[in-house]
Amino acid sequence: MLETGISRRDLLRTSLALAGLSMTPLASAVAAAAEDIESFSWCACVINCGQRCPVRCFTKAGKVIRIETDNTLPDATDAPRQIRACQRGRSMRERIYSPDRLKYPMKRIGKRGEGKFERISWEEAVKTIASEWKRIRDTYGNEAIYWQYCSGQQSIVSSRRAWQRLMNLMGGFLKYYGSYSNAQLAAAFPLTYGGRPASLPSVIADAELYVLFGNNPSVTRPSGGGKGYQIDLALSKKRPKIIVIDPCFTDTATTRADEWVPIRPGTDAALVEALAYEWITKNQVDQAFLDKYCVGYDEKTLPASAPKNADYKSHILGRGPDRIEKTPEWASAITLNFQPFITLATSDGQSAT
Repeated sequence: MLETGISRRDLLRTSLALAGLSMTPLASAVAAAAEDIESFSWCACVINCGQRCPVRCFTKAGKVIRIETDNTLPDATDAPRQIRACQRGRSMRERIYSPDRLKYPMKRIGKRGEGKFERISWEEAVKTIASEWKRIRDTYGNEAIYWQYCSGQQSIVSSRRAWQRLMNLMGGFLKYYGSYSNAQLAAAFPLTYGGRPASLPSVIADAELYVLFGNNPSVTRPSGGGKGYQIDLALSKKRPKIIVIDPCFTDTATTRADEWVPIRPGTDAALVEALAYEWITKNQVDQAFLDKYCVGYDEKTLPASAPKNADYKSHILGRGPDRIEKTPEWASAITLNFQPFITLATSDGQSAT
């Protein structure tokens, strides 16, 4: 409802009535759409970003005809505030009614990779899975049953725990370790900082410097809920210096960054090696940590069979096989060796670069 007490549908009807009888095709279409809106239900966006933003789904005859974000509260910068879904959440109708969406169980009838399938009943699908599951377990043992890591809507709607509980009741299964999202982080974090790798975006408020390396949260975490909301709150409490390292002048670089570093695509390693050079030559590394937890940083942690100067420190300082010091000057020739250009239209209509 609007503040005046007039509903959205009544407002559309009144506006169109004032336009008179000579309605344009567009106005006629809007009038027809207004009649189609029956009611809405609250739902949540379950696209795999972690935000879970609320959306309002308007339905007609059992079908979703419109999706809106949370616009029931007045726009504000403090709580309570609207939790707005991004464009992905608002376009879920395209996913729901996509012609490529699987709606029924499909069984492969051709060779693997041929793409030949036929529709089967749910009863046949359940019986096939159950019989094959039992056959594999009885023939090869529970070691042959593996649960593949997954996320997205499957784990949100029914939870992977339900499947894992079922497999435990069947005698056990092989489980994954790590994930495609944070496997390296989960292994490195406890050794670097101690504890579990579960820091939240809220810790940005305690930082003096916030570096985003190929990260564009203004687009990937754009909504008013979840991590996007946490980042906004952290930056509102304390504004650290923000440096964005990205080949593209992204929305985050435009609206948040104090400094934008537009390195060339694929040259991240050169920039990282130049940073390592600065830390090593200025004696800013934690040598005790490196000695205890890292293999290969310097020669004393390498096996005796390793070639001379095969360690990382030697590589950075130019003592390795390539004999190149990984200085900032060396890296800049790789990461920033390009000339951006803008095409403009001149007064005579010709283009100039």
